[in-house]
Amino acid sequence: MICDARETTFREPLYTTQFSPLQLRPRALLDLAANGFARWLAEHLTPFPHLLHKHRTAVVVRIARLDYEAPDLRFADASWLDLRARVTTSGSGEWLVLSLDYEAGGHIAARARLVMRVLSVAEPESLAAQPGALPPALLAEFTGDERLPSDEFRKQARVRQPFDLGTDLFAPQEWETTLSRSQCEVADQWSFIEMIELATSARERLFAATDSALPADTVRPAVRAPVRSLVAFFQRPMFVFDACRTVTRAHHARHDGRTVFRHDIGRAGTARTAGLRVWELLDAA
Repeated sequence: MICDARETTFREPLYTTQFSPLQLRPRALLDLAANGFARWLAEHLTPFPHLLHKHRTAVVVRIARLDYEAPDLRFADASWLDLRARVTTSGSGEWLVLSLDYEAGGHIAARARLVMRVLSVAEPESLAAQPGALPPALLAEFTGDERLPSDEFRKQARVRQPFDLGTDLFAPQEWETTLSRSQCEVADQWSFIEMIELATSARERLFAATDSALPADTVRPAVRAPVRSLVAFFQRPMFVFDACRTVTRAHHARHDGRTVFRHDIGRAGTARTAGLRVWELLDAA
């Protein structure tokens, strides 16, 4: 059977700020995923600015997933990253999924998957939007192999806990910050890239925590073990200048001895409902 799903391929030079000493940083992979999505739109559908301002259509990320392949790619290993982006839609045009492969030297370094909800822009100046669907003319541009049942997308968007968690390793740790415009996108709403970066930063902060009750064998993996998988589930958005609380927990992965860090991110205050939950599965240190 001939597959008529379309790909966008591109190549990016590698540079030092994309890496930690252990691997490509999650933030770098997510930034390249956004780049790949914009490239796919421009090549196969419509440029992103036209999607927003001409077609009054936007998207928000509902689920982001990164999976790293071992051995981890390090800065000295390659000069270029080759990327392949594919986009699928639900039959109704309410959902989009970006799948992205990151390759170096002919080997897969990582994979990304973004599940996105399509929105209809109600107010062009503020970019206020509500749940919607792709305009019929744009939906018609998707090939048969690029359309999947809507129920499959809804099932994916209900993901709650991607890893089988075991014992809690320490009491929840909290810290607060105020969202700045450097952590938001064009509509002054949180950037999915920067909010996941906020979670990975919360993990690394544990290593420098002054609380002597944190066990050394637990916080050591926070900075010494590579991320194997990362999953983020976005529920309720936050906006520029919102006071933001991050609550971080750590668990043993139930079956393989790895560590799972879970971050609940939401508005600071009495109501502790998370607007975003991020899980990071780390190798043993």
